[in-house]
Amino acid sequence: MTERDLDAAVEIDLASFHPSDIGADLRDPRATRDASLREELGRTWARVRVARDAAGDVVGYVLFWHVVDEIHLLNVAVAPRARRSGVGRSLVESVIAYAREHTAAKILLEVRASNVAALGLYDRLGFTQFNVRDRYYSDGEDGVEMVLELPAPSVSRASG
Repeated sequence: MTERDLDAAVEIDLASFHPSDIGADLRDPRATRDASLREELGRTWARVRVARDAAGDVVGYVLFWHVVDEIHLLNVAVAPRARRSGVGRSLVESVIAYAREHTAAKILLEVRASNVAALGLYDRLGFTQFNVRDRYYSDGEDGVEMVLELPAPSVSRASG
């Protein structure tokens, strides 16, 4: 993601998340979220990737942090017009590929207990639920913590 993609990402956020879930207050969620995403672009440990349609328009994005040997998947969001078309899955698969390439031990995330589509996607990609955080979200909904444990890279031994 670059700064020129921010307007599209903010629009996707506003259509996808509760304002409190993305750090946006009720006075001006657009400005708050824009500032937050700009901050993420400047963090050395943050990665923000976009998905584009055939016309080059941003139709989804993923935000994750790479911290030591862990990946923290923070946001996966897809524009309403592009949902149920594999965009979200592709974005999460790109995070898994990144994690493997950078020898991360695991990918962690939290998701709303009511987000059946996301829970199903993560389950199909091999994530497992390991905890439920009661009343995790500001509206009192529970958050489901999930993890994808990644195998350590195999070490080949040269014979001589």
